[in-house]
Amino acid sequence: MSVKQEHRYYKWVLETGRAVTDWQREIEAATMERKPRPCVIPPKPNANRRQVRSWMRNNADGFGSATQLAEAANAALELPPGAMDDETHWVWEEALAALYSDETEKISA
Repeated sequence: MSVKQEHRYYKWVLETGRAVTDWQREIEAATMERKPRPCVIPPKPNANRRQVRSWMRNNADGFGSATQLAEAANAALELPPGAMDDETHWVWEEALAALYSDETEKISA
C-alpha cells in the first residue's frame, strides 16, 4: 500500500466515522423526548405613583430625610428606572410631601 493509498484510506475512515455519528445524532434528535420549557417569569411591573405615595406616607415616621425615604422606597418597591438619578422625578416630590405632611400633622395636633 502506498502512502497516497494510506491517506485516502484514513480520510475514508474519518469521513465514515463522522457520517455515522452524524446520523446517530440526527436520529437521537428526531426521537428525543422534549420536556416542556419552564415558563418565562415576566418582570415585576414598576410601582405607580399612588403605590409609592401610600408606602411613603405609611413609613415616613422612621426616616429623617427625603433621600432616606426615597432609597427605602426604592428598596421596598420597584420604582421606575432612573427615578433615583433624576432630581426632578415625582418620587422626590412624594418623599418631600410625605415627610412634610407628617410634620404638619404633628404640629397641628
